[in-house]
Amino acid sequence: MRTNTARWMIGVAFGLVLGGCAGTPNPVEPTSATLAAGSQVAAGVGPELAAVRAATAPFHDVDVAGAAGYVFGEPCIASPAGAMGIHTPNPALIASQALDPQQPEVLLYLPKPGGGLRLIGVEYLQVVLLRNTETGQLGPWFSGGPWPATYEVVTPTPQLFGQTFDGPMPGHSPSMPWHWDLHAWVWANNPSGMFAQWNPALRCD
Repeated sequence: MRTNTARWMIGVAFGLVLGGCAGTPNPVEPTSATLAAGSQVAAGVGPELAAVRAATAPFHDVDVAGAAGYVFGEPCIASPAGAMGIHTPNPALIASQALDPQQPEVLLYLPKPGGGLRLIGVEYLQVVLLRNTETGQLGPWFSGGPWPATYEVVTPTPQLFGQTFDGPMPGHSPSMPWHWDLHAWVWANNPSGMFAQWNPALRCD
């Protein structure tokens, strides 16, 4: 989520003009019990997350992910709360605004100690669309600051797996618009919970 990937191709796709690792051992992958239960997972989510794992399993191969439209080149993102990893966005999925649990907008990777990347999770992302009530123009908001009072949000706060997305939040770089997102750590255990933003078990350095 952090390079100038043609402003993630979002502005172009909408055609509109409004204008948040390899130093530790690999954590254990989620077990079926973790997927079916756990303090952060709503009842009945187990099969849904299992389906996400099945749908994203081919993307352990980065060449397959690239062929599916995911764009590599972002840095590994970390904070005192843990790591998010390397965000690998799919501009076409982001621009569509549709949410499909088996087609995450972003894949999360972590560098392997010996080289290469390891798939650790997915991120669902929906861009905040705004309408300028004075002009009627519709589009995303890229500024780091909040939009003017004359703009209104036209997209409702999204939900998946019984979870409300985090946000809206500003982009993590000038090329990324305000958005909502939801992480799902389906390929790496997260002590903070399946849907936590940061994973304290992972590091970028």
